[in-house]
Amino acid sequence: IARTIASLPPATQPDSLRMPIRWSVAGKSGAAAAVVHLPHGARIKAEPDALITMSGGVEVGACMDGGFVGGLLRSALGGESLFSQTLSASRSDGEVVLGATDVGDIELVRLQPHAPLLLSKGAFLAADEAVEVSTSTQRTVGGALFSGSGLFVLRASGQGTLALAAHGAIMSYTLEPGEVRAVDNGHLVGWTEGMPLEMRLAGGAGRGSLLSTAFSSAASGEGLMCFFHGPGELWISRP
Repeated sequence: IARTIASLPPATQPDSLRMPIRWSVAGKSGAAAAVVHLPHGARIKAEPDALITMSGGVEVGACMDGGFVGGLLRSALGGESLFSQTLSASRSDGEVVLGATDVGDIELVRLQPHAPLLLSKGAFLAADEAVEVSTSTQRTVGGALFSGSGLFVLRASGQGTLALAAHGAIMSYTLEPGEVRAVDNGHLVGWTEGMPLEMRLAGGAGRGSLLSTAFSSAASGEGLMCFFHGPGELWISRP
């Protein structure tokens, strides 16, 4: 077990009787799986086909995040499934094991109400019931065209545990105010909404003439890169 996060289920029971939902990751990088221990009455959501195994006290259902319109937009614009899978410990405590379609890594993120995240296509695996997953647009034309994530991305908001999935190992960075980090397009998994993002040539890191920067980029094999400016959090994948 690589990492564990506990989060409270919705207030369907008195606080004195509520038990936390426990999330953990079994295995890392190569073939990770999310293991979720559900107390009686708790429910989570996940991508369709994410379920690997579950205990006898868990029931499987379906829902549309954000209702019919939200689910339709998520499917049509975000390239994701119309429905989300729900897993409920309706009869007793239960356990579920989840995995992504592509073999890779899973990262558990503690989502806060004041810091929604934007996710690349395929990055959402599962989340607490209180986390809402909708569709959003990138703020810049450059980010939409060249970041590798497209114009429409997923937006995770609310409070609770969020499980991210990616092909290859997931690496996380916390950027301080004024800190800049460049990421090769196509490796983005998720980032804090509102964190400034610009696209520019990698060569010279923005210094020198346009010609020398272009030459450095071409000679090094690196073209356009995503430059994030802190503060914020960033998750990337390393295939």
